[in-house]
Amino acid sequence: MHVRAARMSHRSLLSLIPFVLILVLALSACGTNVSTTGAAPGSTATAPVATATATQSQSQAKTDGCPNTTVVTTPPPGANIVLTSTNSGTTITAKKGDIIEVNLPFGHTWQGPTSLSQNLLTTQGPAGYVFPAGKACVWRFLASSAGTAHLAFEGRPICKAGQACPMYIMAVPFTVDIQ
Repeated sequence: MHVRAARMSHRSLLSLIPFVLILVLALSACGTNVSTTGAAPGSTATAPVATATATQSQSQAKTDGCPNTTVVTTPPPGANIVLTSTNSGTTITAKKGDIIEVNLPFGHTWQGPTSLSQNLLTTQGPAGYVFPAGKACVWRFLASSAGTAHLAFEGRPICKAGQACPMYIMAVPFTVDIQ
């Protein structure tokens, strides 16, 4: 009877090894997930007047999640429309010539926009910059033509090498109806 119990316990332990191995491999795959690319600068005639006071090191960029490490302490002139993650999934109406600002909160590695519809929006630089006072990554766009524009951003976890990392991708889409 004891031999049978020992064999069953040994088999249970052996069947557990692949599960533990998969778990270890999955956790070791976690690491730094920071995008260092930004969108191309837009029109210089309507670019925001921003004061870049410092450039962050790569380790600082990991804490805020902005794709552009430029820090802007003096905000540019006010935008006609300011979008946040709470506006995600809704349609916003804008007029041709409006400045549309997207503010996404620190705490996620932001990427985007992944699509600009038919050149209806012109990106203003610096795109995806760090705005410490608002605790946000900021993108600004000029509504250049009439039509329906789609902007899509992705938020991912900010992960430190050697630590467990949550696995998610947060989609933050915006639809802008430009009249």
